[in-house]
Amino acid sequence: MVLLRAPARPRHPRMPRLRATTLFLLLVFAVAPTGADNGEQPVLHLEGGTSAQRENIRNSLNLARYPCELPDFRVRRMLRETEELARDALRAIGYYDAVLETAFEPTESCWELHIEFEPGPPTTIGLVDIQITGEGARDLAFEAVRLQPGIEPGDVLRHDQYEALRNRLTRIAADRGYFDADLHTRRLEIDREDRRAHIRLHMDSGDRYRLGAVTIDQDILAPEFVQRLIPFDEGDPYSSAQVIALQSNLNASNYFSAARVRPLRDEAEDGLVPVLVELEPRKRHGYEGAIGYSTDIGPRLRLRYDHRYATEHGHRYHAELEASPVRSGIGFNYEIPLDDPLRERLNLFTSYRTEDTDTQTSERFRIGASRVLQHANGWQTTEGLRYEYEDYTVGDDSGHSRLLIPSYTVSRREADDPMTPRRGYRVEGTLQAASDVALSTTSFAQVIGSAKVVRGFGRGRVLVRGDAGLTDVDAVDDLPGSLRFFAGGDASIRGYKFQSLGPRDDTGEVTGGRHKLVGSVEYDYPLAGRWSAAAFVDGGNAFDRFDDYRAVYGYGVGVRWRSPVGPLRLDIAHGPDSDDNFRIHFTMGPDL
Repeated sequence: MVLLRAPARPRHPRMPRLRATTLFLLLVFAVAPTGADNGEQPVLHLEGGTSAQRENIRNSLNLARYPCELPDFRVRRMLRETEELARDALRAIGYYDAVLETAFEPTESCWELHIEFEPGPPTTIGLVDIQITGEGARDLAFEAVRLQPGIEPGDVLRHDQYEALRNRLTRIAADRGYFDADLHTRRLEIDREDRRAHIRLHMDSGDRYRLGAVTIDQDILAPEFVQRLIPFDEGDPYSSAQVIALQSNLNASNYFSAARVRPLRDEAEDGLVPVLVELEPRKRHGYEGAIGYSTDIGPRLRLRYDHRYATEHGHRYHAELEASPVRSGIGFNYEIPLDDPLRERLNLFTSYRTEDTDTQTSERFRIGASRVLQHANGWQTTEGLRYEYEDYTVGDDSGHSRLLIPSYTVSRREADDPMTPRRGYRVEGTLQAASDVALSTTSFAQVIGSAKVVRGFGRGRVLVRGDAGLTDVDAVDDLPGSLRFFAGGDASIRGYKFQSLGPRDDTGEVTGGRHKLVGSVEYDYPLAGRWSAAAFVDGGNAFDRFDDYRAVYGYGVGVRWRSPVGPLRLDIAHGPDSDDNFRIHFTMGPDL
């Protein structure tokens, strides 16, 4: 049995011995050509073997480093060197008994190297012997490698896979705090007669270190509050994943512009590794202004002010102003982090909004509170209680309402890209109600749901959207305009004006309905650069009783531009039941 020894060449018995590491490097070795004399380069011709074998040889040879003019002694040297590199390239993927023929052929412009080879039978894996001693012997991460090393008996030997397995063990040791680990046996044994390779990797992991005290260098928040962002306790087993999670938590908190987390391994005492956290605070005050446009509400101005850390316990608030010809308002939200600052918060809010459309006018005042909880499974829940006062006119119906509304919302969003995903979805559902015996002018119960799915299809994408609302109320006239359902517009059924679809009164005015069912299917196809084209069909309606439900449809085409601030959409849509031959719809914002 030969340990890490290459086979003897049939015609060159003094071939040097190469270690497995050298063969691995030859496997991935590829040097960009530097060019030969007068811009001409030598040409390599390979015959025999498989495409993978030829490609590995080609990546190992760099003929461009040789000039076109070669004296005879350099030709002989070049032939020896290239043949040896070709053999090593085949050994690196398990072929130790290759037969090669090389030939040098001058040409008018330079020269050509011809290599014809027969790889011979492969060397296969015989034994994979992985042993872990020390505290790591009970670690499931090491056990997973031992049970599923990624190399099985009977596989063709590949030196890169052996190196990857060896590196996997050392990486686990470093990531999980076995800083004294010793991979004392690391052998790749080649049995030339049987063409078998035996892998032996034996590691003494030593003791696992523990996470020590965390020192946080910052002066804007109370130390006890920042401690709540630490995902581990002092004395927990060391894990680089936990260190990364700490840095991720600090960045996700939005209190800091930069976070640097450093385990101080050189300062470890009694197996405890102290952790130093250095933080740069964000600016205390933030200002934002935006101008937008959509067909439904026209030009829009939005201004926002953020106070990012109003108290040392992480409280913050923001105020927002919106103005447009259709909808304007002002709002204020005060946020209080709860037990888990990243996943649980209490919002105290108030707002005043006016709305003036062809269908309704309203003035609405809100005040309330909500508890938002981000669950570990990805779902977010919001428990809310708000008081609303609204003056409204819908068609010929005018009134005012006072409602105390408890609500519960569940939502989830996943996407492979935040702006223009090829795969993702958004889903949200809300249950809300009021009672005339609890500070409300009417009683109702309402369920609202929406979902959107994006999937890649060929070069393009399919986008499917659905919106539904169901209301239990004695009379729809008892509901303010903000709680009735309408259809039509940019985000509903294109081809129809905003809120132009739904039940009508005796004069033909749209008054809104108890229920709504709307859906859409769209196909988005890339054109060039950031541009794409789309075709769509929308359908549905708002209605008062299920017996009266009559779906209307709109369809059309559009263009999309992925701008730096998000997708811009321009659609031309036709609604067969619309008063207009076609309508132009313009929107912007993320797909989900």
